[in-house]
Parts: sequence; C-alpha cells; structure tokens
Amino acid sequence: LFILIILFPALVQAATLVNINTASVVALDSIPYITPKIAQSIVDYRKENLFIVIEDIMKVTGIKEGIFGHIQSLITVGDTNTADTSGSVSDNTASSTIQDSSEDITTYTPPPSALTVDAGSQAQNATTEVPLLFSARVTTKGGAIDSSAQIVWGFGDGSSATASSVKKTYYYAGTYLVVVTATDGLATGRDEIIVTVRSAQVRILEIPDAGIMITNDASERLDLSGWALFSNKKSFRIPNGTVILPKASIILPPNITFLATTPEVTLAYPDGSIAAQYVQPSPVVEKIAQPPVPSTSSNEKKVEPITSQKISVQKNENAVSAPTAATELAAVGAALSPAPDSSKASPQTSAYNIFKSPWTLGFLGTMILAGGAFILL
Repeated sequence: LFILIILFPALVQAATLVNINTASVVALDSIPYITPKIAQSIVDYRKENLFIVIEDIMKVTGIKEGIFGHIQSLITVGDTNTADTSGSVSDNTASSTIQDSSEDITTYTPPPSALTVDAGSQAQNATTEVPLLFSARVTTKGGAIDSSAQIVWGFGDGSSATASSVKKTYYYAGTYLVVVTATDGLATGRDEIIVTVRSAQVRILEIPDAGIMITNDASERLDLSGWALFSNKKSFRIPNGTVILPKASIILPPNITFLATTPEVTLAYPDGSIAAQYVQPSPVVEKIAQPPVPSTSSNEKKVEPITSQKISVQKNENAVSAPTAATELAAVGAALSPAPDSSKASPQTSAYNIFKSPWTLGFLGTMILAGGAFILL
C-alpha cells in the first residue's frame, strides 16, 4: 500500500477529494486552511448558489487566491468516487461525469434548496396573562408555499410548540426572542421575533349611568379581545378586536353588556384571573376655612410708664389739721359743731405761711446772694 501511495499519488488524491457541493461542515473543516467559520460560510453560500467550478469557492467570504492555491487540489464540484479505468472525461464541473458505455453514468444531485420562513413582524408587544398569536408561512426558493414543512417554535422562556399557528401566554414581563424553524427533508429555514411583554396598566375608572368605563394608562395599545367583565353574578365576554388606545378610555354601555352598573365590577384576563376591580372613591371631606387670626399689632394698647410725682408737703400740709387739745369728744348722737372755715384764717397765719413757702425762701436766698456779691465788688 505504501508503494502504491508513492507510485500513484494521483489515485490517493482522487480518493480524498472533497465535494464542496455536498460536503458537511465537518468534512469541509478537515481541509487544510479551511476553518470552521469558513466551512460554515461555504455551506451557507451553496444554499443559494451552486458551485459550477472549483474556482467559484473564491466567492465565499474568507477564501482568497492564496487559500484557493492550497486547496484547489483537494476539492471538487462533482462525484470523484467512481474509478475511471477506461478514459472517462471529467471537466471538474457540476455536470455529469461521462464514462464509456461499459460504465454507469453518475449524475451529480445538487443539495436541496433553502426554505424561507416568514413569521410576520420582527418586533411585537404582548401583555402578561394575555395569549399572543404567532403564525408562520414557509416557501421554497421558487416562492411556492411549502405546506409539508414542519414548523417548530421556541418562545424564549423554555416552552415550545409545533404548528404553523400557535398561541402563547407569557406570565412575566420581559423581552423574549422567539425562534421559528421550518424543516422539509434536508431543507431548512428560520425566522426570529423579539417580543416585549409588559404588565397591563388598566383600571375601571368609574361606573356612571352610561356604562362601565375602562381606562388604559399605558403608552401602548391594549387589546381586550377575550377579556371578561363580571358584575352581580353575571359576565360579559369582550369581543375580539376591542382595543383601547394609549392613555385613553372606553365606556361599555349596559344595553350591550347587559350588566348592572353596581360598584362590584371586576375585569378579568382571558384565562379568568383578575386584571382590575372597581374601587369606590373615598368621600370628599370639605375643609372649613378658618377665619384669619387678627394680628396682635392691631390690638396693641400703648401703656404709658408710671412716673412718680413729688407731692409738695407744704401745699397740702393744711389739708388735714390735727385735733387740738381743746377738742372734746362729742357724746354719741350729739350734733357736731361746724368745722372752722380755713378761708377765714388770721392775717398772722397767712404771713407765717408765706415765709414757709419754698418759693419765698428761694427768692430771699437769691436776693441775699446778689447783695453779698454787690458788696464784694
């Protein structure tokens, strides 16, 4: 065997050529200078394009002339496993390998075409406790609908489903990546959706006579399809297509819901769990305004300080006269003699009082001082 390898290297090379149109990622990765990333690029490229000649591999991202020079002797685009013992002709293309009439004709079968999966919008919003409908359509490369493809959904929270249309209910707010994969034989395709799940910001604002008012406090639309209202042991299923705009309210009148407008009203999710209940407003307590307290400055009363006044003893010394020794006590019940009139005092008493006056004494003292000063001068 060793001698055969040395003598006939072309036979060994022919037996190890890798068909780049059919080889798996593992087989392509075994080729020198082909990394796993380049091998995957080759597989992705041939899903849409067939390698006609080996030079077409340079159209794959990552393969330049330098790498091609190393691998061109190791790859092929046709079947090379059939021994050529009678002068078979091979042009190293994807066409059939022509042999003489004594050999079978081997025809290259191209890989299956890729599938296209369309799951609708690439970004969707959902509400906790509310089912979200997913639907996907699978088409072939030529645009025909592939109804036989198997469609598998992965919802990003550990759950999955198999069908072209499915409903999914998220119970926790968050952002989820939904991946849908279609498979038909060896052909595959996939699509992705980013789903943002939020809690419902809904409340029963009031219950007027006109009906039940439901308010959406969120910045996104709120789809009430399949929700239910309960009042007085009766229920009303909200029809599909009932949507509340952001920061808006709707009124469901009693002639449609046939519900009594009582305070005991409950709004429920489609699965029956409570979404909102009507809360009666607290009674308004009117505050009585207290009259303003008058300023203390307006009622201030100026209090004059008490000043002592000197009372002249001399001016009032005659106001009360002490009883004389000659005064006799009158008998009880006897008539008292009239008091002497002070205005009829004797001239001696008046002159005596003048000299006792401080004004008179001051005047005399001033005259004496002035006379002494005159004498000295």
